[in-house]
Amino acid sequence: MEPKVDWSLGRGGGAALLLLGGLLFTACTNVSPTPPSPKLQISIPAERPTFSSDSAYELIARQLAFGPRIPGTASHKRAGDWLVSTLRRWGARLYEHTGVYKGTPIRNIIASFGPEGGKRVILSAHWDSRPYADRDPSDQRAPVPGANDGASGVAILLEIARLLAQKPLPYPIDIILWDAEDLGQEGVEDSYCLGSQLWLSEPKPYPIQTYAWGIHLDMVGGRDATFLQEGHSRQYAPLLLEAIWTVAQRLGHQRYFVSLPGDPIIDDPFYLSARGGIPMVNIIQRDPMGKGFFPEWHTTRDDLSVIDKATLQAVGETLVAFLYAASPETFVPK
Repeated sequence: MEPKVDWSLGRGGGAALLLLGGLLFTACTNVSPTPPSPKLQISIPAERPTFSSDSAYELIARQLAFGPRIPGTASHKRAGDWLVSTLRRWGARLYEHTGVYKGTPIRNIIASFGPEGGKRVILSAHWDSRPYADRDPSDQRAPVPGANDGASGVAILLEIARLLAQKPLPYPIDIILWDAEDLGQEGVEDSYCLGSQLWLSEPKPYPIQTYAWGIHLDMVGGRDATFLQEGHSRQYAPLLLEAIWTVAQRLGHQRYFVSLPGDPIIDDPFYLSARGGIPMVNIIQRDPMGKGFFPEWHTTRDDLSVIDKATLQAVGETLVAFLYAASPETFVPK
């Protein structure tokens, strides 16, 4: 993805009050480097599944064992087949959204859980890996293993799929693994996120209007990771964003989920929000001191050694708690 600053974001003010399902959500929509409003109250259910960072870590290792997950390669196909069989084993209804976009073969994997009818929620990550380590100090032509940049988000969603099989949510939810996210070139417009762009041009198996909101995970397993409040998420899904950060901080994960505004990132959720009209929150590692994503980003060193189970636990536990406290209708824009 290509980071891009939009200085027009976050200048508005105002508040939203929403009372649904016995939960009270009050959130300021202005951007401020202060903690979430103490008025924002979310009831986190005690009876919820337990996220396992050990399981998520092993799921990252399994993805890396296939080799580079570059679209059109044999290792990419083997990894995709494993993802499909794993999700199907945990009770998902599987749909493979395939095609060619800008000359690249695309295989988006969509796993549906819960009832067919009603508004749906998206959980997404990208499952491909970058074909060249353009930021590597010694070998810029080598493929990126993609442990944090790709596999970490997929692993957390796979672990959540396992939990959904144990304790289903009462609402429809789709885990979407986007393909061909990381093939782009910096400065070339729309060269990243080809899988989500293809899906927006022909959304299947459900129409775009079916989706109420969504959460995207990218680079969510690194050591000492911080997740700033990404700019496009603040613009398109401010209430959803603040609710997730509030849950994280209620669980004691404030060292990871930092209440500071981050740059707008051109990533899969940007296209879903800006072009698809789906309010999306992007949970993505970003350094608060302006040092970029993480040190091993787009290098050959983005391997299993960069993964920290504590970070996986913070993100996975927050997401599980939030999903079992929320509903699709909670964040439908008025």
